[in-house]
Amino acid sequence: MSLLEVRDLRKSFGGVAAVDGVGFTVAAGEMVAVIGPNGAGKSTCFNVLGGQLRPDSGEVVLDGLPVTGLRPEALWRLGVGRTFQVASVLGSMTVRENVQMALLAANRRSWSLTRRLRNEERRRADAVLRRLALLGLADSACATLAYGDVKRLELAIAIANRPRLLLMDEPTAGMSRGDRGALMAEVAALARESALGVLFTEHDMDVVFGHADRVLVLHQGRVVAAGAPDAVRNDPRVRAIYLGAAAEAGRA
Repeated sequence: MSLLEVRDLRKSFGGVAAVDGVGFTVAAGEMVAVIGPNGAGKSTCFNVLGGQLRPDSGEVVLDGLPVTGLRPEALWRLGVGRTFQVASVLGSMTVRENVQMALLAANRRSWSLTRRLRNEERRRADAVLRRLALLGLADSACATLAYGDVKRLELAIAIANRPRLLLMDEPTAGMSRGDRGALMAEVAALARESALGVLFTEHDMDVVFGHADRVLVLHQGRVVAAGAPDAVRNDPRVRAIYLGAAAEAGRA
């Protein structure tokens, strides 16, 4: 059984079908990329899966449990982590406190815990930060971080609750080329080690074809191609509607 099953998902705005009968699966430990030109429906699809939007119809099933239309906080507690194109962290807090807040939210606890519980949350937070090479910045205010470190912290927050599924919307946006590769290599390692299913959108084709196990191509709200990276890269229709257009834009 797949970790994530999306069945005939549909979402329209004012008569325009942004997501039009989309269906796919993500297995535990698998990294699946969703690509497509602007307006293809990637963000709408992600926002439906993440609970920011309710679908008009269709089903979303997480490890056998129907989760269609659940709010983000409910999905978080069921094991769905999420990062966004524009990284969002609490700038006034330290790196460690950001991860601790995620742990507290996952367990429905308040900040006013007993000392024993606060120490436990600190140990768990430090373990996550150590995993992502952020422990040396644990006491730093987030407002002072370089952008690459902010993106890594956002990932730390997303995995603090040990999710089964991670949704990543443009995870390397705004990062340097070296930081992009390092971040996605870390995500791939987490997926393998923790049987974490990862679904991500990305405009950088080096990131997509270098790290995805499978690639889905959306066009006008529909899946028009899906498969192994090399097969998708060489698909004539994909090259015509997306990859070729991107190459032409780069030469302009």
